[in-house]
Amino acid sequence: MNFLAAGDANYFFLLKQNCIQVRALYPDARILIYDFGLTGSQVAELERSFQPLEVIDWKSRIEDIGDFSAHASTEQRHKLALAFNARKRGFKKRFRKFILKRFPGSAASKAAENRALRFENLLAQKIRCMRDASGRIGAEPLVFLDSDAMLFKPIDDVFTDDADVSLTLIDNISWQQNFCFVLNSGVIYFGANVPARDALLDAWWGETLVNQEWLREQTALVRLLERAGGQEMFKNYHTESLNLGGVDVRVRMLPCAEYNFYDMENVEPEDFPDARIYHFTGRRQQPAMFASIMDYLRRR
Repeated sequence: MNFLAAGDANYFFLLKQNCIQVRALYPDARILIYDFGLTGSQVAELERSFQPLEVIDWKSRIEDIGDFSAHASTEQRHKLALAFNARKRGFKKRFRKFILKRFPGSAASKAAENRALRFENLLAQKIRCMRDASGRIGAEPLVFLDSDAMLFKPIDDVFTDDADVSLTLIDNISWQQNFCFVLNSGVIYFGANVPARDALLDAWWGETLVNQEWLREQTALVRLLERAGGQEMFKNYHTESLNLGGVDVRVRMLPCAEYNFYDMENVEPEDFPDARIYHFTGRRQQPAMFASIMDYLRRR
């Protein structure tokens, strides 16, 4: 089995814990880490501590926003900049909003637009990382984990003969434009069928480039599958055979509650479900809170 994660220096402590959890259950599994901006000492520590492990330098791909810039209209660039700025806090947020509203064609506005495009590209590059990893591992299973997704139980039974890729389905689905929440793409299980795996990833990347909604990489996957198989396929444990680029791809839905539990806000650890993977989001990533929750989950 192979595991893939990605991150930069700010996510190193999560990447390290991610590797610890994988090694506890799969001592011999190959781990691929895509380097979005790790320091040399961080890379060395990962390579020293978690073999077999390979670090792939992906930094230049993160900085290259050419693909996204070429497909973004002037209006879309501006909307992305406003949405990205809304994630910030304090005076800089208010000042940048003023500049974007009053001087949309200024150099400062264009710089803000490029920052937003870089953020979109950073999120979307995980698709290209998965595609690259697919070529490296050959006909073996591959598990993509966001750096903040921690493996706690074996997942061997996920890789059955009746699914080429397994995705995790959100409980409270929204199909709304610019508010599309159907799948959580932070954990993806790929089987050993290389042509099917690559067909899905290639189609997903193409859809991501032209999608104009917020959080486009995750939304693009939903829109791609919705168009190919209809909304009826989005049911837990349902498998649908789709034609993607002339290749039959069997896509299965699994519940987030067991295979990618992320809905931690306002939920105490004692009330977390008995999940295979716990996916830390928001304030749960803060080191002290993260450590406390991990300690509890390891002991229960």
